[in-house]
Amino acid sequence: MPGIAGIVDLEGKFDLEEKMAGMLSLMKHEPWYKVAQFHQKPMALGKATLGVIDPYHQPVFNRDKSLCLVMYGEMYNYPDDPLWTLQKIHPSEPTNRALSVLNLIDVYGIEIMKKLNGSFVLALWNSREKTLTIANDRYGLRPLYYFWQDRLFVFASEMKSILTFSQVKKDIDLQGMAEFFSLNFVVQDRTLLKQIKILRPASMVVFKAGNLNIKSYWALNLKEEGKEFNAKESIERTHFLVKQAVQRQIRDDIPKILSLSGGLDSRTLLGAVAKLGHKIPTFTFGIANCSDKKLAREIANTLGMANRFLELSPDFLKRWAKLGVWLTEGMNSCINFHGIEFIPEIRKQASVVLNGFLGGELFGFLSLTNAQLLFQRDSKNWISRLFHRINHPFTESELASLFQTKYYSQIKDSAFQSFVKLMNDCPFDSPFNKFHHFRFREQAPKSFLYGLLLDNNLVEYRVPFCDYDLVDFVSTIPPKQKALAIFHRRLLTEKFPPLGSIPYQRTGIPVSSSLPRILFGKTKEKLKEKILHSKMDKRRYSDYDNWMRNELKDFLILNILNEKSLSRGYFNPDYVKRLVERHLSGKQNLASQLGTILTFELWNQLFVDKT
Repeated sequence: MPGIAGIVDLEGKFDLEEKMAGMLSLMKHEPWYKVAQFHQKPMALGKATLGVIDPYHQPVFNRDKSLCLVMYGEMYNYPDDPLWTLQKIHPSEPTNRALSVLNLIDVYGIEIMKKLNGSFVLALWNSREKTLTIANDRYGLRPLYYFWQDRLFVFASEMKSILTFSQVKKDIDLQGMAEFFSLNFVVQDRTLLKQIKILRPASMVVFKAGNLNIKSYWALNLKEEGKEFNAKESIERTHFLVKQAVQRQIRDDIPKILSLSGGLDSRTLLGAVAKLGHKIPTFTFGIANCSDKKLAREIANTLGMANRFLELSPDFLKRWAKLGVWLTEGMNSCINFHGIEFIPEIRKQASVVLNGFLGGELFGFLSLTNAQLLFQRDSKNWISRLFHRINHPFTESELASLFQTKYYSQIKDSAFQSFVKLMNDCPFDSPFNKFHHFRFREQAPKSFLYGLLLDNNLVEYRVPFCDYDLVDFVSTIPPKQKALAIFHRRLLTEKFPPLGSIPYQRTGIPVSSSLPRILFGKTKEKLKEKILHSKMDKRRYSDYDNWMRNELKDFLILNILNEKSLSRGYFNPDYVKRLVERHLSGKQNLASQLGTILTFELWNQLFVDKT
């Protein structure tokens, strides 16, 4: 994925220009990427991006050249934020975000980071103090990885660039591996490689004189239950903030398209686009009979917007799985790579994709499991019960069968203990808010975001629900309003009435339906199928179970049952063979498990086997 990279070599061991060129070459996935670098002992900074949202040359410098900055991403509070009156002091091109941010830092100091409303990663070199600072936005929307060993610090938007240094060993982080097989993502600052860490959301890392200091500059503020909630005023305020967030992200002239499903989040964004008087094309992906296809078309037609359906090919992973693993670097399962097949076609029409990412984490979602957390009274066991609900693709007993004893003995119960620690360390009291905090801080940026990052290989992405002003307000809405998406469904019903009358893909009935009808109406069986927590695909936009028995069968066997894969020493070969046999025979649907093993094997081929 595009982004930034940097080196601080206090020992002077490396040719900085050569090393930075090598790092950036791995991040330049297309010949038309814009690449630039700057080196001045002991540091080098570089950037490789699409050039869509950041066409200006970087690095940028302050007036006396003491500060040097590279940045990838955007700021959305310009020009409606008082901070940007700084333009009068330091005139620059309004759309040159990097130079504007540097000017802000030059005047106000690095703490101004707390007020930058956007989606970004940046690196700042202070030549006077010989200090490097790297930072990201509140939600970690642009991944950044780093390695530190004594007097060498290396960072990049892609781990593969860091692996160009021989000091970085390819030892697997066993804790990270356990989490990947238990949750399909890796939590906290871990990756699959022991020596490479990922910058956590809302972080600043300062490297000076061989010492590393990491601090968080923002924390999510969730509301506990209270009696002072005013639903009418909150609906009005949220309606304004949603429109403001959308306006901030569509007001330029860059061609855009919106990813539209039959859910609540993307239809809310499209409703706001329409309310603002704009038109924007939309696209929907899936298999021929998925609910999203019909509902997205109805939503788009209701608002007078164009909608295009892109059908997933049953064998697309044969062509795209390796590229997907190369781009996501083992941080997400290949059965979530849907977008990679059709994004080249999308790029013919638009350079920016609008997405409803983080909407469910912000507003709440329709799930009985989630709602039940409001009424938890058993302080000892609710964490265990919740973990077992989200624990997939492999349960603890399955991990014991999958892994060789020497590995399982080191990871036994570790994913669960990691989850327990996150719950216990969470600053909120209620189980409901603890789980939402987990989804917001861990699951969303470590799992759901990687679908957008695949797209980012060819197009930019914007996520209006991550607007700081919107998040700050909606976070104060009490949990009871977020449970079963009560508040979000009311917002749609009152402020976007035509969209409220269209069915919601998780219930099959209109969004505006009363809660009793949702819970006890004719759709009770659908309720069990769609909103009880399930390990299955709730939207039915893919069919990996059948694909892996048919179109993907040979590809699956070739990669996970070959001699090298079975002899790596991590897994019990007989157990892997039994998983494949049970799935191919139709005795069990094991696409999720097999997809995770396949991803891990492709990751080994691409990142461990290659020197």
